[in-house]
Amino acid sequence: MTAQGFSSETFQFLQNLKANSSKDWFDANKGDYQRLVKKPSDAFRASLAEELAKLTGHGMASKQFRINRDLRFSKDKTPYNTHIRMAFWPKGAAFEGKDAQPPSFFLSIEPEQIRYGTGCMAFSKPDLGSYLQALEAGAGDEIETLLTTLENDGFGRSEPDLANVPRGFPKDHPHASLARHKGLAVWKSREDTGIATGPSAAGSLAAAFEPTLPLWNWLLGLSKPD
Repeated sequence: MTAQGFSSETFQFLQNLKANSSKDWFDANKGDYQRLVKKPSDAFRASLAEELAKLTGHGMASKQFRINRDLRFSKDKTPYNTHIRMAFWPKGAAFEGKDAQPPSFFLSIEPEQIRYGTGCMAFSKPDLGSYLQALEAGAGDEIETLLTTLENDGFGRSEPDLANVPRGFPKDHPHASLARHKGLAVWKSREDTGIATGPSAAGSLAAAFEPTLPLWNWLLGLSKPD
């Protein structure tokens, strides 16, 4: 393990946790969790935040999601997540409501792959309004071009949240499908987990996010005054 990246042992721990997701097993291996997951995650998250700040020109805040799963409303009572998930967003950006978030970069370190993405999983109400207004004003071609370019680079776009366009939006609009989104994000998976290991990991992953920067900047503009 290095201060900047994970080790092959981290991925092995996640594989073992996936095969033995129980409180007894986790308690017996908590020392390994601290050594192979928690400590390298804290160091790596700080390093990646610095690299993303260089990439975007914005200071970046971040969080790591809990290893414990929220079981209150889930039929799956498996107690632990078998991935390491992080999010990065501009310092000072506002969160609104339970789920709404500013434009963010997402990273998921999984037992056998890495997934990373960019966007808003849920717009705030003001940003959703700005997004729909932008579509009506003719921004649909630009958004579609950004998304198609990323799809050609191996990213997948998030699925629409609504079956129909929201009330008041023209049903015959050429980009009506984009209006069915309450958030907008792209994701990519890589089986080459080596990108997250070693001293160059933070820089390598920041470079992996770079193609999504035009989309991130467009989304960031929704919450900025003209």
